[in-house]
Amino acid sequence: MKGSLLKSLVLITVLFLSGCAKEERIVYKYTEQPDLVICDVKNEDLYNEAIHSFENDIFAFYDKISQSPLKGYTQFTAFALNGRLKVEDIASEHSFKLAKLLKKDNQLWQTTAGIRTLNYSSLLMDCLVNNIKNDDLKITFNALLSTNSMRRNTVLTPIRNNPRQLLTDKGLKTFVAFEYYYAVLMDIELSQLTSTLEPIKANTAIEFNETPLKDIQYVPKKKDNHEGHNHD
Repeated sequence: MKGSLLKSLVLITVLFLSGCAKEERIVYKYTEQPDLVICDVKNEDLYNEAIHSFENDIFAFYDKISQSPLKGYTQFTAFALNGRLKVEDIASEHSFKLAKLLKKDNQLWQTTAGIRTLNYSSLLMDCLVNNIKNDDLKITFNALLSTNSMRRNTVLTPIRNNPRQLLTDKGLKTFVAFEYYYAVLMDIELSQLTSTLEPIKANTAIEFNETPLKDIQYVPKKKDNHEGHNHD
């Protein structure tokens, strides 16, 4: 009996150590950048890192020389609207790892007819929509949500018609990053990524030993006093 118990304990220990060895540590790169999440959410640090990483990816991919934010958003929304967007060609490995963390946030997502989207009934969605700067777009969002008519391409059309608003509207850029990028990226395998672009230089984070999620560790963001994030 004691022998069986000892073997079980040894096996559990081996499995535990094996699992730890496979853990992947993510060091946040954008800790010194301004906060982009305007809502009071428990995963604010992760969301901020994800949005900055998304922007880094699309700016570098769509404008390799000057990495223009406007060109990045213009091209990204155009390809998303016409169905030719391939996030596996754009995404960095850093964004890929963040996508896997975001996937664990079950309250953030919903799947309808096999398509993953943001959870349109979530508190985050309500906060994002009601903080959109453009009044006409805010009315459109609320009308679609109130009639349960929210569809990805329906709302993307008015966003695409004025991509410049994405440069300054934090709520809107959060929606675009999650709805059209991470919702797709989280179901892609690492081997499918094809991007070879060098990332835009970012701040290096200090690594802490905190594990807010089970499988992947990340470095929490330090609060800063930056007030602006100029993407013009």
